[in-house]
Amino acid sequence: MNAEEIKRPIWIRITAYGFAAVMFASAAIGGLAWYRQNAMSDQSLQKELSSDLHVIQADMEAQKRAAAGLAVTLAGEPETADLIGKNDRASLLAKYTASLPAIKAQGLQLITFSNSDGMAVARIHAPDTFGDDLKGRRKTIVAALTQGKLSAGIEPGRTAVSMFASAPVIKDGKTVGIVDVGTSLTNDYFAPLAQSVDAAVAVHILQDGKFVSQASTFGDKAILTQEQLQAAFNGDRVRVHAILGDKDYEVAAIPFEDFSGRKIGVFEIGSNVTEVVEASRQALWMAAIGTVIVSLISLVGFLVFARSIAAVIKKTTSTMARLAAGDLDVEVQGQARPDEIGAMARAVQVFKQNAIERVRLEQEAEANRSMSEREQIEREKEKAKDAADVQFAVDNLAVGLAKLADGDVSYRIDQPFVTKLDGVRSDFNNSADKLQSALNRVSQNARGIDSGANEIKSAADDLAKRTEQQAAALEETAAALEEITTTVKDSSKRAKEVGELVSRAKTGAEKSGEVVRKAVSAMQQIEKSSGEISNIIGVIDDIAFQTNLLALNAGVEAARAGEAGKGFAVVAQEVRELAQRSANAAKEIKSLINTSSEQVNSGVGLVGETGRALEAIAAEVQEINRHIAAIVEASQEQSSGLDQINLAVNQMDQDTQKNAAMVEESTAASHNLAKEVASLNELLAQFKLNETGHAPRSAAPRAAARNDAPAPSPVRALGRKIASAFSGNSALDTKGDNWEEF
Repeated sequence: MNAEEIKRPIWIRITAYGFAAVMFASAAIGGLAWYRQNAMSDQSLQKELSSDLHVIQADMEAQKRAAAGLAVTLAGEPETADLIGKNDRASLLAKYTASLPAIKAQGLQLITFSNSDGMAVARIHAPDTFGDDLKGRRKTIVAALTQGKLSAGIEPGRTAVSMFASAPVIKDGKTVGIVDVGTSLTNDYFAPLAQSVDAAVAVHILQDGKFVSQASTFGDKAILTQEQLQAAFNGDRVRVHAILGDKDYEVAAIPFEDFSGRKIGVFEIGSNVTEVVEASRQALWMAAIGTVIVSLISLVGFLVFARSIAAVIKKTTSTMARLAAGDLDVEVQGQARPDEIGAMARAVQVFKQNAIERVRLEQEAEANRSMSEREQIEREKEKAKDAADVQFAVDNLAVGLAKLADGDVSYRIDQPFVTKLDGVRSDFNNSADKLQSALNRVSQNARGIDSGANEIKSAADDLAKRTEQQAAALEETAAALEEITTTVKDSSKRAKEVGELVSRAKTGAEKSGEVVRKAVSAMQQIEKSSGEISNIIGVIDDIAFQTNLLALNAGVEAARAGEAGKGFAVVAQEVRELAQRSANAAKEIKSLINTSSEQVNSGVGLVGETGRALEAIAAEVQEINRHIAAIVEASQEQSSGLDQINLAVNQMDQDTQKNAAMVEESTAASHNLAKEVASLNELLAQFKLNETGHAPRSAAPRAAARNDAPAPSPVRALGRKIASAFSGNSALDTKGDNWEEF
């Protein structure tokens, strides 16, 4: 084999695969290193950003505490309350204007004094601006006035959003004013702070749906867009990397709230991360250069290794080519090597030995070829004789099978075959004997089945007819029972209504008896009152009698007195007449009362008799009620019993309907069975079962023996019992019916 025949040397492929593996490993390791470096760099950037944000937030918190401390200090000075109460702006300005530069040096830029109405009395930082109402935009001042304690937070100021601390001025337990100290969140405050932490800060205020920059140490270039600011305002995480000049900044944004808890803007903080980014870049370059160097060294190593393996494989390939060309004297080198090359050389040696053995076998085969030709001629003669015997047997079997196909199972093969094939002839004859015997038995059984099927069909038709009659009888019985049940329920309902009427009559009689008893009691009271009135009238009669006597005596005395007693005599006469009329009236009243007492006594007697009569009526009504209740109970029991009987008859009706359906199915099955038996007889008629002719036809079907006498029906007996129980009702008439028993 020449070198030109090897178009793709294996050493090139080994080198390529090895270098590809090294490149893949280098890429994987480099990628992992790049990912890890980016993660560490991101952590460093996040840490730097968080540190700067923490410093800025801490400074703002310290500024708020400083403003609160100054506000509390100024509010606590004794003169402050008096000056605010007097609205003495000039004195306040004169007292604190000189201290303003020192206060501004601490970062506190705004000092305002206001009265209890929230009106600005004096602004130390703006002396010419005063008299405006602060409560409209300043919730810290409102809280300090209403709660009487310090309030601090971020709020819109007069010119910018600022951080304020409002302290109440207390005098005699009342809030008389407010001291307000603050710092505007502008570049004046953020520029020194951002420079101290080597960062940049911007404040964006939301106005009319857009963010307006109030302060920015980033310069004129905007870092975050309106969409990013809106996302940060909504609470989403916003973080971008920006390059300003020759510096790298990591920029983040967080929303901030005013004193009332309402979000009003976004803080934008950018940390100078140039050193972190530069260190990350250097680390990535070092990793890339190291990966390239390792890859080149690996390429050279794989190239040397592949060439050494290719040289050994080339020698083995040359040896195998000479063996393939028939050179069995070639020497196979490298068999002693312990590696795969040695195993390959030993395998080539095996191929060499096999080739030598093949040459030897070919020589022996050539020597034996002439002997095999003579044996082949003898075998061909024996095969021809065997083929003739087989053909004879096949022809006879074909004739026998054709007879069987025509239905002649009486045919037998009589001429014997050769010894080794004669068993087939015997098997054919035995099979024909068994088939003929089986068909004879099948024919006999078919005739028996045909006869039985006809009997079953006739009996099934009879049973179907009787089942239909039974179903019709049960249906009529169910209808009659339904009418009886309806009648009994109606009677029970009417008896129940009568019972209710009797019960109401009993209740009315009892109430009437009670009324009579009350009337007797009332008349007895009237009789008692009449007796008392009679006694009183008797007393009045006695008084009239005594008055008459006194008037008579007075008249006698007046007569004795002569002329002087005439006037008194006239009066005595009038009194006597009055006493007489009173006595007469008392007698008439007493007579009337006596008459009334007699009538009351008569009424009491009549009412008593009425009460006794009503009690007797109530007792009789109660007895009637008891009998009616018994009738109602008996009617309900009859109705319940009839319901149960009706349910039983309905169930029997349903079962009979099911039986009728099953009988119809059985009838259909028996007819199908008769048809199948007829088909079987037709099939058997096609076979010649004996020497005399074909199989006999099936016998004519004979009618099934049956007794058409009707059997006593339990349903009919139940109908008679019900009719006898309700002989007065026309719901069931059994005298003129034409039901057939089953």
